[in-house]
Amino acid sequence: MKEQLPPPEFNTGQYLRAGQRWVCGRAKEGRACHIGPTVDGLCRATSECSPLMETKEGETKGRYRCTRLKEFGGPCEPGPLPDGACSQRIPPCQPVRSLRIKRGYLASSIVALTVGVLLLALYGPFRWSFISPGEISSHHTGAAFAKKMKEAGTAGNGNCAGCHSAGQSGPAGWLQAAFSAEPGPFQFQRLYHASKTEMTEIDQSCQHCHEKHNFHEPNVVREMSCSLCHREHAGSTPMQRPERANCASCHANASVMEASFQLGKAMPLEGFDFRQPLSGVIFKAPRPERGYTKVFESFLDHPEFQFLAQNLKEPNTLRFNHQRHFADDIAAMNKKKLDCVECHRPDTAGAYHLKISFEANCRRCHALQFDVYNPDLSLPHGNTVAVRAFLRSLPTQYEDIAVRTKRATGKRNLGEFVNQQMRQIHDQYPSGGEFLEQQMFYNSEYKGPVANVGGLGSEGVARYSGCAHCHEVQRGSDEVPAVTKPVIPDRWLTRGKFDHAKHFFKPGNNGCLECHAVSRSKDTADILLPSQTSCVKCHSPQGGVAHTCATCHGYHTTDRKEFSNQAAKTK
Repeated sequence: MKEQLPPPEFNTGQYLRAGQRWVCGRAKEGRACHIGPTVDGLCRATSECSPLMETKEGETKGRYRCTRLKEFGGPCEPGPLPDGACSQRIPPCQPVRSLRIKRGYLASSIVALTVGVLLLALYGPFRWSFISPGEISSHHTGAAFAKKMKEAGTAGNGNCAGCHSAGQSGPAGWLQAAFSAEPGPFQFQRLYHASKTEMTEIDQSCQHCHEKHNFHEPNVVREMSCSLCHREHAGSTPMQRPERANCASCHANASVMEASFQLGKAMPLEGFDFRQPLSGVIFKAPRPERGYTKVFESFLDHPEFQFLAQNLKEPNTLRFNHQRHFADDIAAMNKKKLDCVECHRPDTAGAYHLKISFEANCRRCHALQFDVYNPDLSLPHGNTVAVRAFLRSLPTQYEDIAVRTKRATGKRNLGEFVNQQMRQIHDQYPSGGEFLEQQMFYNSEYKGPVANVGGLGSEGVARYSGCAHCHEVQRGSDEVPAVTKPVIPDRWLTRGKFDHAKHFFKPGNNGCLECHAVSRSKDTADILLPSQTSCVKCHSPQGGVAHTCATCHGYHTTDRKEFSNQAAKTK
């Protein structure tokens, strides 16, 4: 394409250039002079033209000729005056600043005013509120946080210096910190390619207080900046939990998960058992062959929970049958059929359940009664030595019953009562003597619950059948039976958190059975937790319940240095 040229009538002499500092003041009237003011702002236009002296050949005196330009009307009729002055005088005008200069003055004024306001704001009493990008979350305010900052040796005094190391130094220190940062403010290429995941100086400040908050599993392929997931200055409410996208940046990336798996292969398995020990007994699932590196986008396609995916079993030797306890022929307790809440009772916070124990949950039905004629007499629980000593002291036990309940006195009366009870116990357990001990410990025959045991009425409790009915009993040293102690986990999904109080949406069994399929379970080893499919019914966009990763999971390890040392030993 050819360069566009100006029209022939264009007069370059009248062209107002952008760089001019002064322009003719008559330009507003549409009659700007063609000469224009000087660079110093003086008016040069006093007449429409400058007459030119012309002397013809052979003449001694010349005459003046009008030189007015064609665009201004051409030579005027009167012509120049005899003295050579232009007869068309122009009233003098006052040159004015050009628009560019005016804009420059305006911009300079704004810059000066801005600098003044900034200096006042940065050095004045409102400096901290001025530079703050927003309110601090409730996690980072209050007396507890101030105490923590003091322990960390950071004298923040409620300002930015609590977390930002250069905050206390003032504007000069801020500029120095900015220009000494890596990458610096003028390293444009490095700034453009800088990764958001890299740890920064502000992340080091987080470590002053959060010493045990290293990021995630030991086989992560890259460290993550704290501020990538935890956004501060977003309001005075508690800091928002990390979003699903934060987790998906790794867990939905096949290459990252594969790299994580390869890194994890070089680490000892004990390095992954980094969680702080919880109170009580926890269920520890074995680490999967590929670790937890399956690729998924959200909870909708979250992998099935490990205990179901690998068909894990509860390592408990206690014999318990959930289905049997829901049977219709089980005697009612307090005129009420057994349901889940009879045994599974929430703790004070309501998040988890209290520990199951024989005294609190089983004795009401299984009272260890072995003598139908003396229902108040029951075996001790939890100590085989005490049980054997109790059985070998039965005459003394019956004598005590005679004194307490029969009000019997005298050696003869006591002896007759004891002998009668011993004959009855031998009738109930024909083997008697040492064989009675064997039957108490090793018999696993089911004998209850039955009604009218010892005259207790229709709400009778189960007659004792033997320790082996519920427990694993082995022959120990010196012939004392060894009962394997039940190990009932208090916590199952240790990599997640759960709150029962938020899930009691239906009373009684119905609420529990919505998630726990216990009514068909006959084996103690069955892990009766809900599946991922049952959870996603509610925890999904369709269910309307929160379904982010942070709803159930935490992310931080305890001590990254320990994992690094373990990994180094394997190389």
